[in-house]
Amino acid sequence: MSRLALQEEADFVVVGTGAGGATAARVLSEAGYDVVMLEEGPDLPASERPTDLLGAMSSAVRDMGTQSTTGATPIPLLQGKLVGGSTAINSGIIWRMPDDVREHWTREFGLADLVDEKEQTRIYDIIEDELEVEVTAPEVRGDNAHKMAEACRALGLPGRPIVRNARRCKGRARCLQGCPEEARQSMDVSYVPRAVAQGARLHPLCRVQKVLRENGRAIGVSGAKLDRKGGQVGRFEVRARRGVIVAAGAVHTPLILLKSGLGALVGERFQAHPGSAVVGRFPDVINMGFGATQGYELPMRAQGFKIESLSLPPELLALRLPGVGRDWQARLGELNHYAQWVVQVRMGALGRVTAGWGGKPVVRFEPLDRDLAKMQQALGLICRMMFAAGATEVFPGLGHTPEVLHDVREVDALESAKLERADFHMMASHLFGTACAGVDPRRSVVGPDLQSHELPGLYVMDASVFPTNLGVNPQHSIMTVVWRAAEQLANAGRDSAVA
Repeated sequence: MSRLALQEEADFVVVGTGAGGATAARVLSEAGYDVVMLEEGPDLPASERPTDLLGAMSSAVRDMGTQSTTGATPIPLLQGKLVGGSTAINSGIIWRMPDDVREHWTREFGLADLVDEKEQTRIYDIIEDELEVEVTAPEVRGDNAHKMAEACRALGLPGRPIVRNARRCKGRARCLQGCPEEARQSMDVSYVPRAVAQGARLHPLCRVQKVLRENGRAIGVSGAKLDRKGGQVGRFEVRARRGVIVAAGAVHTPLILLKSGLGALVGERFQAHPGSAVVGRFPDVINMGFGATQGYELPMRAQGFKIESLSLPPELLALRLPGVGRDWQARLGELNHYAQWVVQVRMGALGRVTAGWGGKPVVRFEPLDRDLAKMQQALGLICRMMFAAGATEVFPGLGHTPEVLHDVREVDALESAKLERADFHMMASHLFGTACAGVDPRRSVVGPDLQSHELPGLYVMDASVFPTNLGVNPQHSIMTVVWRAAEQLANAGRDSAVA
């Protein structure tokens, strides 16, 4: 047998360093437990993150952003693959779990203790203090956000500045590439280093492939040790005296569970918030290069969607401009005059994640007709908002509709058009399900304590355990649910030691 490139032992091994894994490590290490964190991607401090789009995506985004659902019209699935996970490439938007979601999980899935309102509020308060959460200040919102606020005022819509974990934001508009100031408190600059300071050990470039079991219990993990280019340089094994915590995300957590022999509902109930975007040209300068990447939002929960401002790097913005030849070049020369607003839709479709060739994930997800109707409604509203804020041209980005709208009256035809699935261009970054929590093993993969129904000692602590999607940005809810479960796990360990 060849020598292992890495061999470790700890009380708990945590697979993944995103919102779930980093929170679990932070709580358990502070409680005095010996913790090992494993991350498939590299450890990339802000000083080492490329500033250009291609470099940023190749170093920090899974498959350079090409990971997608299957089918004739795939939806790209955007996920970070580095220490900090997707928190290292998002805009740091913070939302507490909506009351209707908590009540539904309590009523339908028996999760009253996991999402207890009083406990959640206590945990929210701690996290929000530690991660410097506050409303984005006016001076760093940027004109992309200010234009959206102007549109909401003009139309009487309930818009609001976005709450983010970036109190010290300087408005560099580089959240997606990695904040150069480390002002956004993503897990790579907050809970991962905090856990390390509390005694936890971090091993990047470790792709976990299987949960080890012994006497009917999870006792560790094994996998491939990688180089910076993703090539395998050896094998590793980490033993866990008290528990294995898988937090690899809604796409890759089920792959690990399936390869480890778990069955039943693993991979089922995949859900997402697919999004789409509208770009508008304004006579005044917008300058997406300054301001919070996302600074303003319009929550429309009753309608099933949420609209947000989203600034793009110039390379991506150029791709969103219509026209060819001289027309496109002329628009390219006006990059400082464009705003982009996006919608994320709370879709009702349920998909599935399975293991494909070479162990790669196969994600099947097809929006329902009513999901597409919500998307069309939302995109029409964004077009109206842009005209209300003074746009001279609006680019809806929909098939079988005009590339360029010049007047708000043209939006009527867009909203009433009979569109097909292929007419919508979407991307999804909020992914849920595939290892759902619940009290009934016939309807769930893990229990209310997030421990596997099938394999004692195995816990799942990421958005995979969410039995439904949220309709709002999930990072805060992931962290709070995991904090609650990790805290209970820590207390259970102390109780057993006393006994």
